[in-house]
Amino acid sequence: MLLDRLVRFLIPRQTQFFDLLEELADKIEAGAAVFAELEGATGRDRIEAVATRLKPIETEADGVCQRLYMEIDRTFVTPIDREDLARLTKVLDNVVDGMEHTAAFAALFRFDALTDPMNHLVRIMVACAREVARAARGLRKFADPDSVRGPTLALHALENEADAVYRRAIAALFDGNTPPVELVRQKDMLFGLEEGVDQCEDAMDLIRSVVVKNG
Repeated sequence: MLLDRLVRFLIPRQTQFFDLLEELADKIEAGAAVFAELEGATGRDRIEAVATRLKPIETEADGVCQRLYMEIDRTFVTPIDREDLARLTKVLDNVVDGMEHTAAFAALFRFDALTDPMNHLVRIMVACAREVARAARGLRKFADPDSVRGPTLALHALENEADAVYRRAIAALFDGNTPPVELVRQKDMLFGLEEGVDQCEDAMDLIRSVVVKNG
């Protein structure tokens, strides 16, 4: 480990990895801006339009990931362990995928409008995605723990809020006389939103781990 760090110190830093990670952060931000339109959207056409507009962003993020993987494969000494770079690429892509998949489910489930708890979770998920993007941009300073401290704390608070909203919404679904088909539809949508928040948390946990490891 000490030898690896010494080699990285002596060899000029490969900045293309950070450029590409920041490009992924840009895709997360772009996806979050579109995904945010689900909150308060009325009418199936508007919800379907959000899902449609997210798809090319998700495809573009996949392209950035492929470029990152290619750079990892052909670079002898990487600024961060190549395994960590590959995992960072995957978890950041998962954040974009989570938004695209959740919007697609909203369209497939044919919601005319999301419920209040769903809108609340959309708002939280957008905020979480933006915190992940902010932290990803801080990876250029990967040896400085302060670079991700703010986003980490913010996302932790948002994830706790999401858990509370999700549990209350699920309890309310089973407390009432919700028809079975509607119950399943709402439960699955709520789960998708909660899972999207969890994907953001997984990404943040890995970013923090990489910073701590290299600090």
